Amino acid sequence: MTPNVLITGGLGYIGSVLYEILQEEGWNVEILDNHLYKELKPTNPFIDVDIRDKDTLKKHIQNYDVIINLAAVVGDPACLIDTNLAIDINCIGTRYIAELCNKYNKKIVHISTCSIYGSEPNVIVKEEDEGFPIDFYGQTKYTQERIVRDICHDNFCVLRLGTAYGLSPRMRYDLVVNTFAARAIKFNKITVFGGKQERPFVHIRDISRAIVHVIKNDLTGVYNVRGENLSLLKLSEIVKEITSCQVEINTNITDNRSYMVDSTKLLSTGFEFKYHIADAIEEIKNSPTALEMHKGIYSNMKLAERIRIDRTIGMKDLQIIPGGIAVDDRGSLSFANDFNFYGVKRFYQVQNFSTSTIRAFHGHLKEAKYVFVAKGSAIVAAVKLDNIKSPSKNQKVNRFILSDKNPQVLLIPPKYANGFKPLEEDTRILFFSTSSLEESKGDDYRFPVDYWGNEVWQVENR
Repeated sequence: MTPNVLITGGLGYIGSVLYEILQEEGWNVEILDNHLYKELKPTNPFIDVDIRDKDTLKKHIQNYDVIINLAAVVGDPACLIDTNLAIDINCIGTRYIAELCNKYNKKIVHISTCSIYGSEPNVIVKEEDEGFPIDFYGQTKYTQERIVRDICHDNFCVLRLGTAYGLSPRMRYDLVVNTFAARAIKFNKITVFGGKQERPFVHIRDISRAIVHVIKNDLTGVYNVRGENLSLLKLSEIVKEITSCQVEINTNITDNRSYMVDSTKLLSTGFEFKYHIADAIEEIKNSPTALEMHKGIYSNMKLAERIRIDRTIGMKDLQIIPGGIAVDDRGSLSFANDFNFYGVKRFYQVQNFSTSTIRAFHGHLKEAKYVFVAKGSAIVAAVKLDNIKSPSKNQKVNRFILSDKNPQVLLIPPKYANGFKPLEEDTRILFFSTSSLEESKGDDYRFPVDYWGNEVWQVENR
């Protein structure tokens, strides 16, 4: 019988490949996903549901034979951006899925990680070696496993994945193999921090094949899924051999985890790993995305960071953050004590050569800015954009006079156009931006200085 399969969290790095492979099997397969990272454009159709919405989730899970649970905030850096969100999705969402699978007697294939083993140097860990996760992401995945195993009894299969790599329609360049390959291609140089750390690696297509194998053979229990155990130094040598890049060794270790994984249990069921590190490097060499590896859409941490900014700064309106000046016998001090730098990625200072020069208007959908006049004074204008390509000319123009004599910080949220005109010679304005330079370039919309009229820039005689 052809199984009906639902992939929760199927728009992600693994799910985008898995969906295609399940279709090649001729199975009925659908994706359920909340499209958490709105900046990404899905390549496959999906059911727009959040796994934390149990009532809506129930209506869908009961229609399938097998549920493949990929839904999670993935990676420690991404989880640490918003730990509450990570717990909600990774733990509470998984509990809802497990409870519904148990209620409707559905097989759940839960995707976990070898990160739950923590750091076990010089030991090859097996499934019975529970280990102890030392990172927050690993702890949420360990909790997921306990939830699935406790609730679903014998009708589950947990796959603990090594570090994934390989090309995907929803590409990630924050995974070590993919990062090394892309940096070798783009910069002809890679840097290895430490190098002796051992890691388990597995190709994304072998992950998908392992899931197919589990379903076809109705496997239950816990299985490690890794193709190769390699040190980071050995990995760099493979990359160098294929790309002829330079390899720099940095003894400052940023991630000291070291562990090797045994996949004998999975291999004993008849599964064979087919893909290797070299295959992924060749794939990435021929992919145009390698030259764009710096873009935020290829990093879970940067995508999670953007969500956090959208849900904090992005929810605010134009705001003046008050400051002041303190004077004593030593001199003066300007301050803005209620100014929080959260989300700021860069700053720049602007100084016009003439007070007659107006810089306006720059619009942004995602970028927020904090504006502070460090010296002199200026007119700063901000207009909310009702349409990014052709905004209404009837929109209200918000005008602010910022001066070093009255220290204040102006918050300009996303979806605003802004500009300024200095009122004094040698005026210096500091801008603190929530976007990197590359992100800002892709989110920059320009409008003429008089788009909303010239009145905003005029100084009234009175």
